[in-house]
Amino acid sequence: MNFIFDKNEWFVVVASIVLMSYIVMIRKHFRPATLIILWVYNIAFIATIDYAIAATPFHVYDCLDNETYEPMAAYAHAFVYTPYSIIFLYYYDKWGIRGKKLIWYLAAWTCYALCFEWISLKFGFLTYRTWRLYYSIPTYPIAALILICAYRFIEKSLAGHPFRSGE
Repeated sequence: MNFIFDKNEWFVVVASIVLMSYIVMIRKHFRPATLIILWVYNIAFIATIDYAIAATPFHVYDCLDNETYEPMAAYAHAFVYTPYSIIFLYYYDKWGIRGKKLIWYLAAWTCYALCFEWISLKFGFLTYRTWRLYYSIPTYPIAALILICAYRFIEKSLAGHPFRSGE
């Protein structure tokens, strides 16, 4: 494995620091149990999808410096992509996004995600093989809707549960 700590790893580290700082500010919006479940769910969901399309036989893109697994990719799943998802849910819940507003919310976050993906390409965090940026346009809203369903399920499941704190 070719591992060199260069601009793409620095990109991941800086992005994770920024996103985790934001999580520290908004964490009290979520119950601790909800936050932990969401964190684990997101890592599993993101890693599964990422490895499914980035690995053989599809191998549509590379992550960081190698064609194969690199530990910094796992770090990114936990400390870049997962906080991004938590922030998405924070505003979804805080602003009470429902109905037609959800379409605009998903569109705005898809644009943001596309910009972040483009920046990731420029820093070498991602290297496309057969994937193209515009393939992500339907991918992000679908993933966001799955995340919202998971969040609603978690909240419904924890309603009235002894893990509820501070209420």
